[in-house]
Amino acid sequence: MRTFDKYLCQVENFLAGGSLIAATVLAVFAVLLRNITGDVLFWSEEAIIYLIVCSTFFGAVVTLRHNEHVAVDIMPTLLKGRKKKFFVVLGGLMTLIYAGFIAYLSWALISEPFSRTTITPALKLPLWAVELSLAVGMTLFFIRAAEMLIRAVKAPPEALDKDAFAEEAAAVGIDVNDIAIDDDDTKEGDR
Repeated sequence: MRTFDKYLCQVENFLAGGSLIAATVLAVFAVLLRNITGDVLFWSEEAIIYLIVCSTFFGAVVTLRHNEHVAVDIMPTLLKGRKKKFFVVLGGLMTLIYAGFIAYLSWALISEPFSRTTITPALKLPLWAVELSLAVGMTLFFIRAAEMLIRAVKAPPEALDKDAFAEEAAAVGIDVNDIAIDDDDTKEGDR
């Protein structure tokens, strides 16, 4: 499983980072070319947009890997042990179902005649080539969600228990002990 995770991470990082770097390099080159020589790459704006769209779908997978997507996690935060594990596994299962459904629909979209016959205005690419980033991105998202669900199912309930307050404090660079209220100090100050 570690070898699979290692290669999956490399693919995810390469696709997300590569498409964003390519968009940045192309944008800088187009601006410099226009300002220095006056020439305009008429297709650069469309290519940059498509590359940023690609980086968005591939970057979503990287965000999922680090478990940094926006989430409503009130119940798992308040619970411990098996109850918490239930909600973590349920959330992973819902993510897997969602990603699988969107991946299926995106591959179906590519097979539509409209996607094969329509071409983009500037690059003259078939539309399916642009839509491929959604299909590949959501397929990788599905694979990553499955890997995370398997990890959550295998993990003992105690491994999922974490102090959410301490994590939030650490994320902003604060030590929990510095902001914790000591009941003994409060009682003495009230006297």
